[in-house]
Parts: sequence; structure tokens; C-alpha cells
Amino acid sequence: MHFSLLSGQEYTAPGMFLANSVDDEPASMPIAPMTAPAPGPGAPPPPQHNGTAYWIKVSAQTSGSFTVTNARNSFTKTYTAGTR
Repeated sequence: MHFSLLSGQEYTAPGMFLANSVDDEPASMPIAPMTAPAPGPGAPPPPQHNGTAYWIKVSAQTSGSFTVTNARNSFTKTYTAGTR
């Protein structure tokens, strides 16, 4: 659904599959994973999404196939039953 700054470019999904990109895009994107602060008392709040929110729609058929549509770029892909 979202580009992950914490995982870096090597570990995030290709852009055509992402519905929402980075809101406050940094000057350079991390290549390696970033170190996230440990959750718990005193940890900073998670980043807030402040840009346009796009949806991803999944339409399933009784045959087991399904179609995924990305509202941001209209990319659509159909997966047939039994394929990976």
C-alpha cells in the first residue's frame, strides 16, 4: 500500500504496485533499511499520511482468480487460480 522508508528501496515493492508514495519525500531515498526506534514509552509517533490517499481494489471470482487494481495509476493485474 505504501512506500516504506524504513525498509529502503531494495526491500519495498515496485512502484506500480504501491497505492501511496512518500508524503514528505526526503532529498535522497535510503537504499539500505533504516533503524527504527523501539516501540514503547517515549517512542516517537508513527508518521502521519498527509497526502492524497489512493485505494487498492481486489475483485475475487468464484474460480479462485482475482484482479487487483491500483487507483493511483490505474494499474490492473489479474491472477488466475493456481498461479503464483
